[in-house]
Amino acid sequence: MNPQYKALFEEITLPNGVVLNDRLGVAPMTTYSGNPDGTVSDEELVYYRRRSNIGSLFISACIAVSENGIAFPGQFVAFNEDVMPRLTQLATAMKANGNKAILQMQHGGRQGQPQLIAANETVAPSAVGGSAEKPAPRALTGEEITAIIRDFGETTRRAIAAGFDGVEIHGANTYLIQQFVSEVTNLREDEWGGSLENRMKFPLAVLAEVKRVAAEFANDDFIIGYRLSPEEYGELGIGYTIEETKILTENLIKGGIHYLHVSLMDFKKRPHNEETEGSIVEILSKQIAGRVAFVVVGSVTKPEHAVAALEEGADLVVMGRQVLVDPEWTEKVKQGKEGDINETIPHEMIGQLDIPGPLWNLMTTYKMVAIEEPENVNAE
Repeated sequence: MNPQYKALFEEITLPNGVVLNDRLGVAPMTTYSGNPDGTVSDEELVYYRRRSNIGSLFISACIAVSENGIAFPGQFVAFNEDVMPRLTQLATAMKANGNKAILQMQHGGRQGQPQLIAANETVAPSAVGGSAEKPAPRALTGEEITAIIRDFGETTRRAIAAGFDGVEIHGANTYLIQQFVSEVTNLREDEWGGSLENRMKFPLAVLAEVKRVAAEFANDDFIIGYRLSPEEYGELGIGYTIEETKILTENLIKGGIHYLHVSLMDFKKRPHNEETEGSIVEILSKQIAGRVAFVVVGSVTKPEHAVAALEEGADLVVMGRQVLVDPEWTEKVKQGKEGDINETIPHEMIGQLDIPGPLWNLMTTYKMVAIEEPENVNAE
């Protein structure tokens, strides 16, 4: 192995004492490939097992914790006991190479899809936005908010029973938890809205419930992570800034998370406020100050990118699209064959990467294949 990549294979100890064998992992990626009943499909099991040798931290696609929170076709769900056999198989597949299997938990909120939800409606902190294609959500009642918090806890219990090593609370990418934090999607005037302190109550209540369930049903080595988007500058306006995220981060650390996962398209990205010094990763790394592990994703395709992300302030680097393209990425680095890493899919590898059909179709849309793929060729 090239000595310049040695840092990628150093151990790291999480706050609960769990030791990860390296600084690499797999980022959560939606597969759109679950069975119609919301269980994990055969294609997904093969796909996950194939990528279980990337790194120590393997985070699943997001599982819907509540029936009114389904956000994607083919999303797997956690809100009934029937899913347990397949969920158990998923945990086994994900940690086939001794890595940690993390179940990411999510509620779509206003980003849900009404046609996938029995009530044919979406729910959110407030009835904000809406169009002919995507009607405005219904504002949640206080009782419904409490029920969703319990759903995160119940999903945690199922994750423990299925054999997962931890859970990740999905507070990013404009889904329900972020919608509560954002002042443009949370217009509530009760205890759940208004000030930043009130807007943070929902994610902190979810974390507290997850911690409570883990303390009851799991050992101390059960991992609890939290994913966030560091800023919100969208079509509805400024939801929150990096300064507010620093406050949320502080509260999450006090609440007992073991790692913080920042959702970025590029790990070098700087905040919208150009007067702020440093990249987002640098800023949050200084805020975290080593108290919990800092997980970073974004535009890492080569091992030198991963090393650069560590130098920027990350403790762990997880990859998304790159592990779809080349599931042997880590093995190539270990063998000193990093020159053989594929950044797009060569023609001869089409059908050889164990990518579920619906995900494959999305990948080809995003031009992740080196050449135009032949007609009628799909993933196997």
